[in-house]
Amino acid sequence: MKQFLSIVLLLLSGTILAKVSLPKFFSSHMVLQRDAPITIYGWADVNKTVKITFNNKTLLVKANSNGEWSVDFEKLPAGGPYKMTISEENQIAFDDIYIGDVWFCSGQSNMGWKLEDALNGKEELSKANYDQIKLLQVSRTMAGTPQKDIEKGEWKTCSPESALGFSAVAYFFGRNLYQEYKVPIGLINSSWGGTRIEDWMGEDVMGKHESARKVIAEMKNINFPELLAKYDKDFKAWEEKADKLDIGTTEKWFQDSYDKTKWQIMNVPTLWETAKITPSDGVVWVNRTFEISQKDLSEKELLLSIGRIDNEDVTYINGKIVGQSDVKDVDRFYKVSADVFKVGKNTITMRIKNTGDIGGFRSAAAALYLETASGKIDLSGEWKYEIGTKTIEEVPLRQHPNIYPTSLYNGMVAPFFGIKIKGIIWYQGESNMKNAVEYAGLFKDMITDWRKKWNADYPFIFAQLPNLANQKQLWPLVRESQAKALELPNTGMAVLIDVGTDDNIHPIHKQVVGKRMATIAGNLTYGNKQETSSAPVFDKIKADGNAIIVSFKNGTFAGDTSKSGISGFMVAGSDQKFYTATAVLQNDFKSVKVSSEKVSNPKEVRYLWYDAPGKVMLFNKDGLATPPFRTDHF
Repeated sequence: MKQFLSIVLLLLSGTILAKVSLPKFFSSHMVLQRDAPITIYGWADVNKTVKITFNNKTLLVKANSNGEWSVDFEKLPAGGPYKMTISEENQIAFDDIYIGDVWFCSGQSNMGWKLEDALNGKEELSKANYDQIKLLQVSRTMAGTPQKDIEKGEWKTCSPESALGFSAVAYFFGRNLYQEYKVPIGLINSSWGGTRIEDWMGEDVMGKHESARKVIAEMKNINFPELLAKYDKDFKAWEEKADKLDIGTTEKWFQDSYDKTKWQIMNVPTLWETAKITPSDGVVWVNRTFEISQKDLSEKELLLSIGRIDNEDVTYINGKIVGQSDVKDVDRFYKVSADVFKVGKNTITMRIKNTGDIGGFRSAAAALYLETASGKIDLSGEWKYEIGTKTIEEVPLRQHPNIYPTSLYNGMVAPFFGIKIKGIIWYQGESNMKNAVEYAGLFKDMITDWRKKWNADYPFIFAQLPNLANQKQLWPLVRESQAKALELPNTGMAVLIDVGTDDNIHPIHKQVVGKRMATIAGNLTYGNKQETSSAPVFDKIKADGNAIIVSFKNGTFAGDTSKSGISGFMVAGSDQKFYTATAVLQNDFKSVKVSSEKVSNPKEVRYLWYDAPGKVMLFNKDGLATPPFRTDHF
């Protein structure tokens, strides 16, 4: 009897699986692209007739020999809401469907950066109520071959609940478009932090690279869900072991009574690599003392800032826990009751656990302080430290897309090639610093291939990397490679050289990024030519005695013709040795005279050719910055 029931259940489950179905991104609350044929597609039993009803029209279609079906409804202008039903033996019903503009938003962590973690993020999130902005969060998925559906994800109406965890850049971009053009906006967030561009490129282009070809072939036989499940299990076991091996917790190093006189010294902030801490994975304890006066304690709470910690911290003041976090890229601000402190000497002790990243303090010295009633107490400088897990083995190799070129193209881009969109926004490049020059070709190849697969030259708007210090002068090369994508038609670049934070790869000013991308979209896609989408860009140079005249195109600079210097320029003679230069804006507002006492016959110019160039001074009337450039590369 049990065997009979099993057979019946198996047959029933097969019937259910064979009924009409669609990719998960067809759902209630979706946005379908306006002014383009509306394509709906999915799967059913071979030769079965599927009925689709939408906008008071019904279309019938037979599933082909592969069980696939597809229909096109006539294009519609912006509007809604609509309903849709898809029927065969079963029926699927969608409602709250809008016709508007669909934008595919992709890249690495700065695209994925959460709305609530942006500048004034919690306030921004609380106001994220827009019935006609729809959000689709694509689940992070690796795959060995191009997929026809996403692993998880469905459209949701923008609200504080649905926008929680959604891309800040995508949200601010979409909000600007909606407020300006009053059409429904659909935002697809398909991003994964720390990823290289190779992960987002298909086999058609990456397969030409010998270094990737073998891996791509092997990926076709990898069960990625199983691979990731095994990694998660191994990583969890490693974390449990690290906690168990931590003698600092066992011996209560956080207590002031524990003798720390033999601990070593480091200058904080620092990364474990710089401090030469081995092993860098696992637990490290750090400690320092500081003085507090009675006046400092005249308010009920003090604010402790320790910046960004890689990866986890538990922070103690005078032996009491005052804060903890396992989010590596968010600044720690802990409000501490004044009762925890005492007049005179106090101690701060931190248990820092690194789980396979760089390890240590990521922020600048200015981020480490205790804000009291009478001012800030600087907590940077000499700290003591001791390793809590001296015998821990290396963390298990993280199963990340960077090991598997094409994996994110297959799992997070290819599924969308069957739908119509308005365009693409892209924020990525940080993880390609080590092949910055090669990135130029890879980037153009990716854009071209995506457009080919979508069968449309969709607008492609991308963010140029902002300022970030201590990148071994590789950041300018990445920016230059990104800018070369402008050689392709229908592309736009949001210059961010004035937006970043020198010590943070994840600047929080995502409103500016979204606004600038939306401005470019307005100019490039919506016919709004009144607002400029770019500041003046480099055009040519001309010798002028012991100086050089640098001319720009695409508008004029905002400012006056005073003799005050413009920072950021360097010049070189025929020896290619560059020196800091003096630069003055000329009367035409679109050229700059550049010179240096150390270069009598200048031949080449560089502008903002630094990882973090400091003050940016060349802007147009709309506050957009001129992008970095160099003439010695042309």
